[in-house]
Amino acid sequence: MLVRNRVGTGFKLGVATVSSMRARQLVTILAGLAALGLSSASNAAAAAAPAGDAHAKWKVIETYCFDCHNTEDWAGSVAFDTMSADNVGQDGKIWEAAIKKLKGGLMPPPGKNQPTKESSAQLISWLETTLDKAQTRPYTGAIPLRRLNRREYANSIRDLIGLDIDPATYLPSDQLVDGFDTNAESLRFTPAFLDQAVSSARTLALYAVGDIKTVPLDTTYGPVPNMILSLAARVAEGSGSQQRYQDGMPFGTRGGMQVEHMFLADGDYLLSIGDMALARTVPNMEFENTMIALLDGKEFYRTTIGGEEDHKGIDQRLDDAVAKINGRLKDIRFHATAGQHKVAVTFLRRSYAEHDDRSASPGHSDDSRGFNPLEGGQQRVPAVHAVYIKGPVKITGMSDSRSRQKIFICKPASASDEPACARRIVENLARKAFRRPVTDQDVAPLMAFYDNSRKGGDSFDVGIRESVSAILASPLFLYRVEAPADASGRELTDLELASRLAFFIWSSLPDDELLRLAVKNELSKPEVLKAQVRRMIRDDRGISLTRDFAFQWLNVAKLDAIVPARAQFGFASGVYDVRQSFKKELELFMDSILRTDSSVIDLLTANYTYMNEQVALVYGMTDIRGNGFRRVVLKDPKRFGLLGKGAVLTLTANPNRTAPVLRGAWILERILGTPPANPPANVPDLNAANTGGRPTTVREKTEIHRKNPQCSVCHAVMDPLGFALENFDTVGQFHAVDPQSRQPIDTAAVLPDGTAIAGPEDLHKVLASHGDQLAQVITEKLMAYAVGRPVDYRDMPTVRRIVRTAAADNYHFEDIVLGVVNSAAFRRREFPAALPATTTAQAANLSTSVSTTP
Repeated sequence: MLVRNRVGTGFKLGVATVSSMRARQLVTILAGLAALGLSSASNAAAAAAPAGDAHAKWKVIETYCFDCHNTEDWAGSVAFDTMSADNVGQDGKIWEAAIKKLKGGLMPPPGKNQPTKESSAQLISWLETTLDKAQTRPYTGAIPLRRLNRREYANSIRDLIGLDIDPATYLPSDQLVDGFDTNAESLRFTPAFLDQAVSSARTLALYAVGDIKTVPLDTTYGPVPNMILSLAARVAEGSGSQQRYQDGMPFGTRGGMQVEHMFLADGDYLLSIGDMALARTVPNMEFENTMIALLDGKEFYRTTIGGEEDHKGIDQRLDDAVAKINGRLKDIRFHATAGQHKVAVTFLRRSYAEHDDRSASPGHSDDSRGFNPLEGGQQRVPAVHAVYIKGPVKITGMSDSRSRQKIFICKPASASDEPACARRIVENLARKAFRRPVTDQDVAPLMAFYDNSRKGGDSFDVGIRESVSAILASPLFLYRVEAPADASGRELTDLELASRLAFFIWSSLPDDELLRLAVKNELSKPEVLKAQVRRMIRDDRGISLTRDFAFQWLNVAKLDAIVPARAQFGFASGVYDVRQSFKKELELFMDSILRTDSSVIDLLTANYTYMNEQVALVYGMTDIRGNGFRRVVLKDPKRFGLLGKGAVLTLTANPNRTAPVLRGAWILERILGTPPANPPANVPDLNAANTGGRPTTVREKTEIHRKNPQCSVCHAVMDPLGFALENFDTVGQFHAVDPQSRQPIDTAAVLPDGTAIAGPEDLHKVLASHGDQLAQVITEKLMAYAVGRPVDYRDMPTVRRIVRTAAADNYHFEDIVLGVVNSAAFRRREFPAALPATTTAQAANLSTSVSTTP
């Protein structure tokens, strides 16, 4: 393979530099060797198609590619005139990149002479077939020892000891590689991880087992300064609206705050709520609001805030009245049992007929489908910004919490029964945590924690708590351990396969059924494995494929960074921020396809979505009421599929305007799998485009912006895709007229292959006609997510085989998942590259460190 050395004037072949004449001679020699059968790769490549057919396809490359990619110009650091049809299989990295460019319409560049659609399709097919046949053994790739990432840790804790935790509280952040948090290279051992994992093990074991002798503990949720106010409360970023219904609250309420609190024993606790009254002003006190406090959805306290009496009291008595009002919110006594419970403080919604001082918002002014955004009518209302829980101030016992039920699978009837029961508990937890049957060598050090605790005079429960802590701090739990392979590699054992399956589909531990089949060496049987994959996808834990894989693939996290400008989108931002509802809509929509054995092409064409009233009103629909999401059949084809969803339209926009370039680039990368090149440095802002001082549409500014020849190559491919979605503003509202320039919005465009599209409907159809590309993108991303490394050119023959197999049943997601599971990359383990000496030493000392620290 010949690649231009940008620093020098020669060419690189491995590490040697030769002249262009020598390079041509070497290609000729290699071709000759291939002809003699002395180069197996070239011989396999040549077998991909008859020689005449191969050279006919090569003629297309000569005609349309040699002008730029030659030994004089070296465009893209590649010279195709140093290659030939006979050695395509040797240059897989270059040709796989070329295939992506061809599929994306990026090569030949727009504006240059183009092959016909048929010629281009035939060339792509020939290149792919040749490369596939040139690979004599599927690529596996080495995966280093990796720790659990935050999500896997949180899910494993949930399934092992029954606690729902925020992993950001317990573990360091995970680095994203190619958009995913599963990359093994970024999940290696670090001292910071070890320190936090050991500390977290003790804390979580305490929460799970409880403590009958605990002293009163206090925890503040929300900004501490918001508990006692001298100024207006500081609202936590992303806390959402206090004027609307909050997920998880009882229907008929609005605003409030809900927290998960760990109660260490049965007993009485005290709840204090952050101040709501101030003496310097009288904010939000004009109307009487009923506040309620709930434990797991059951009310245990009710009071009123505001109204005529409170309003007058603050005005006339100042601090005394403020203290009396805020006193209603302090030291509220309630009873709770041991374990994790939801504590909520919220307000009963007043009648919608009441209206404080907010006038109705106008609807669309550019078409006849006007609507009024969320009314509510309650703007002058108090809010909950912080709560404080203390206790137990009185201990009454120790109930069987969900966590204790998972841990204490036996209860000793007498002191003589305790050692056997303790060992049974430890063996059960260790088997689940370590994802395999445990030996005496595994159990002995864990039991030592129990024994030492009991010898020190601690109770049976405290001894078990010490062993649980040791299990959670063990490298066998924290790391995804697989036995090493020799130089030739090996198949995974059934137990290793069970672990990989569980972390792929559930992002958690294998359950008892997987472990049982693995122990009997039945899991790897094709029909058994297929049935288990199907079961796991449909299990409630399979939601991880949507929330984690799919959301990372589509880069939904970017939605948090796009805060709709309140000046333009007051009905969908600020207190009416619609982004969380958009996320829920997208999750329900994608989950309905990915986990019901549907075709992935439905992601582009499905004629339904899931809405609540807030989403419906933003979309211009007035016949959906209430906060609950429900499936709705769409009448407007413009809303079909992913590209009609508010979450996608917002994350591909700017806060104050649309962004055709961002939307086009997102489609190229996330849907078609042909990402454009990175933009050059110092690209001017779109608003800097010279429009002659007259109001212009975003499209006009974009077209002026891309007149730069350096920019036009990529923009000619990206922009038409984005222009087709220009009717949708930042928050996904549909407009026929540009709100700023007052000009009709033009969504017509011509794609690089000459296909004309008029708007969103045509775009959906065009993308759906390239369903094989969407299936390939999903396969590539799934493989990277599942295996724990980026997909490279050596994986592409396997990717294409999975896609071809899935094509037989119209690209069902389940078939793609099964194809990834059956791939060599997933089912085999290769000999790893050498680890740095320091890492090897740290890993060797890891077991000793955690076995003594808890």
